Amino acid sequence: MQPVTFLEALQYAHSKKIVLPDEFYSMDLKTRQMATTVSFLSSLEQIETVIKAVNKSIADGGTFKDFQKLIEESEIILPKHYLDNVFRTNIQSAYGHGRWQQQQRNKAKRPYLMYSAINDSRVRPSHLALDRIVLPIDHPFWLSHYPPISFRCRCTVIALTEKQALKYGITPDDKLPDVAEALDWSSHPLQFGELESLVDKKISTSSLDKEYLLEQKEVIKAEWRASKKLTSLFAPMDDKTRDLFDTVANTVIPLDPSIRPSAIRTFLDYVQGNDAALTGYLNSATSSLADDVLKRWLTSDMAAIQAVASNTASTVVGGATIQQVAAYQVGQTVQLSAPLLMTETAGDIVIQIENAKGLGIDLEKLNAGQGVLIPLGLSFEVVSIETIKGKLIYTLKALVS
Repeated sequence: MQPVTFLEALQYAHSKKIVLPDEFYSMDLKTRQMATTVSFLSSLEQIETVIKAVNKSIADGGTFKDFQKLIEESEIILPKHYLDNVFRTNIQSAYGHGRWQQQQRNKAKRPYLMYSAINDSRVRPSHLALDRIVLPIDHPFWLSHYPPISFRCRCTVIALTEKQALKYGITPDDKLPDVAEALDWSSHPLQFGELESLVDKKISTSSLDKEYLLEQKEVIKAEWRASKKLTSLFAPMDDKTRDLFDTVANTVIPLDPSIRPSAIRTFLDYVQGNDAALTGYLNSATSSLADDVLKRWLTSDMAAIQAVASNTASTVVGGATIQQVAAYQVGQTVQLSAPLLMTETAGDIVIQIENAKGLGIDLEKLNAGQGVLIPLGLSFEVVSIETIKGKLIYTLKALVS
């Protein structure tokens, strides 16, 4: 296959609307395909400067050092590791789009695609699991697993003739690894306004199992709906929240670059007490596949942040409301259905959690204040309820399996 032309990559890069970070993360996945942003910048002018530098690198075949020099000349200060992320992710997305266009034009001669991961010490296990998967170009697998499938993804897809595909071996559907696309990430280069009709058409003409295809279609729709629902639950960002977002992101991303921005937004809403909508949603019954997807995302978000900022205290203490604890009884087992912020309070009701080492997020480690955020899903035994110096103290013991 001929190499991807600069024109195809540039057309895609230039077509993306530049938006502010909080606008970008309030978009559903379909709309987000045609937009781009830079998380640590607060003005459109600065974001546009960075994205134009990326596009210039695509046009000129420039290196990361060339890109870094352009940014320095613009007097924009961003961490080197983050600049590298912006540079490589945007270029890979543009070339992925161009590659897809060429493969679609040439699919009569090369009707199969093979996923190709970079098999070195830096490859992510989830990406390596997809290596050498061979499927028809119109298989629904490519709707969610066409690279790049996450930030800094270096994978690619190779177009094959039928003879080549048979030589490598076409992957049976029941042998596809259970690897989900990165949460909050969707880079497939189709024009998503046409996606549902395209999927319906492929299902009607495909010789593959129709029930499987319909299930895949529903999963994709559920992820879009979950993304839109999540952003609708966030409290509006003010200047204080944006500053705190930058502080936490600058702390978290060097520790784990895979932590997505909306995970930080979720964390901040709980830290700042803006969690009413999120908590209410988590406490509601799961009524759809999108609900199930979103609640799974929220759980994994807290777990990812906890992994890099785990609390080390064996006992944590914080305030509580009557509504949270009024029904507790000694010996009862309770489970958190939403994250619980444990921080000092002047109130008369206190929760004390024992056996808590490693089970919460230490806010101080993320420069997000004092206290510990206990994630959802944990179970506790009510050990005692007593009044000491006018305060009603509920002591809980974390049940660790």
